[in-house]
Amino acid sequence: MHRSSPTVIGVGAAVILASGLIQVPAAAAPAQDLVVPQQESVAPAQDAAITYVDCPEGVEPARTKCAELTVPLDWQTPDDGRTTQIALRVIPSPRGAGGFTFNPGGPGGAGIEIGEYVYKDLPQQVRDRFDFVMWDPRGVGLSGPKVTGCANRPFPDLPPTGAVEWETVWPDWAVAMGQAQSDCFAKNPDSAPYLGTWQVVRDMEAMRVALGYPKWNFWAMSYGTRIAYTYAKTFPESLRTVIVDGSLWPQESVYRLSSQQAMAWQTALQVYSSVMGRAQTRKFEQILEVLDDTYIETPDGPLTRWYASQTVFEALGSQRNYSDIRRSINAVYDAVVRKPSSGTRKAAARAVEALDDPAPAPWEYLFSFINCADLHDRPSPEMAGRLAASVARDYGTTFALATMNVVSCQGLPADYSPPVPSDWSTIDLATPPVVVLSLGDKNTPWLWGKIMANQYAGSRIINYNSSQHVTYLSTPSTCVNDPVTRYIVRRQLPPANVFCSFVPTPVE
Repeated sequence: MHRSSPTVIGVGAAVILASGLIQVPAAAAPAQDLVVPQQESVAPAQDAAITYVDCPEGVEPARTKCAELTVPLDWQTPDDGRTTQIALRVIPSPRGAGGFTFNPGGPGGAGIEIGEYVYKDLPQQVRDRFDFVMWDPRGVGLSGPKVTGCANRPFPDLPPTGAVEWETVWPDWAVAMGQAQSDCFAKNPDSAPYLGTWQVVRDMEAMRVALGYPKWNFWAMSYGTRIAYTYAKTFPESLRTVIVDGSLWPQESVYRLSSQQAMAWQTALQVYSSVMGRAQTRKFEQILEVLDDTYIETPDGPLTRWYASQTVFEALGSQRNYSDIRRSINAVYDAVVRKPSSGTRKAAARAVEALDDPAPAPWEYLFSFINCADLHDRPSPEMAGRLAASVARDYGTTFALATMNVVSCQGLPADYSPPVPSDWSTIDLATPPVVVLSLGDKNTPWLWGKIMANQYAGSRIINYNSSQHVTYLSTPSTCVNDPVTRYIVRRQLPPANVFCSFVPTPVE
């Protein structure tokens, strides 16, 4: 564990990584001078060139081809001579029946970094039929343009115990965030304004054309569902199949994203408890009630209400953590409620240590620059404070952490990129998508995915009883995995929406 102080650790990009009057704090006003004028012209995707390069040593499998796609830096002004490179790798298939690609979410997730592992998880029939294409979206991982020279983003110091003045703490943090992001944006004029999804989908289309695929098969994960939605709106004829997995709200805003997250956390806890024991919710709530007034001293630092709650909620995103979550809740319950002692405190520290450390992701500025290019509302610092206070009253003190994204666009101009589509028109694809949803998804609530499914004419929903975020191949449920695989290979939709019961992940 890393608990040297009770400072709040970053919640993660998916909370990460939802409207109001646009108000930027006065301290962040310089960002207003950084607005990039919008152009009417849109370049065709063919304005791109692919170059094959030597793969780094150790890349598997050996037949992998590595490449760089040169694209306009700004697809609004494609002929101004400015370019950037998108890194990609292709694993050819025996049949070569087209391309299968994915986006791992974020915003800011690198496809190349995890691509080898995603490929190994794919069913053999998918690997045999389609070339597998992994790529880093612009600004991410190995792709340009790069964001550099920025200081660490500020996070609020919150009291380890006692009342929290959210209507003061959150606005103060919003102003500090605005100053940091304004400074970072100003230091990166040749990269930061060109990272939004509007640009990414044109890179993706250029990649398809350069690789010679008639259509994409696209597995959209989390934020990747926004890419899929925007791509389907822009290039509907370029999609063969789409798996929408852990979906964002198609008409999303910064305020809506933030205001609904606490409900998703509570739902995730309830769904987890429904399969792991209903006493888990009661124990967790009692733990947080006690930790509101005290904290546990451990050799690794104080175990506060912030760390205890955030660690559990982060872990709920993957059902393979369920056994460890139960051990952690039970151990901390013993330490603070049932039989407090030196031994139970040590056991509690070890149990929490076994969960994934919710340390900040390294691409936090990218998260804001991409997300805020897409979403143009800018909640004011005062709105942020009121939202956090309201959530704390309704759900509990630590649930206010679920609203952290409400300040994620502070200091950034509202129109440095074209926004993503937000209309309610229906998308008609030759083959409608399969939409995979977990009932207790804490990152992208079930309701968001249901609304996304309604945007695609004829789509089918596969519902799964878990808090898993991104479900296909992440659980052993054949009820989920088999129909998705059939859909990819045969373009065969389930005849109706499906409900799948929870299937435990085997303990390693």
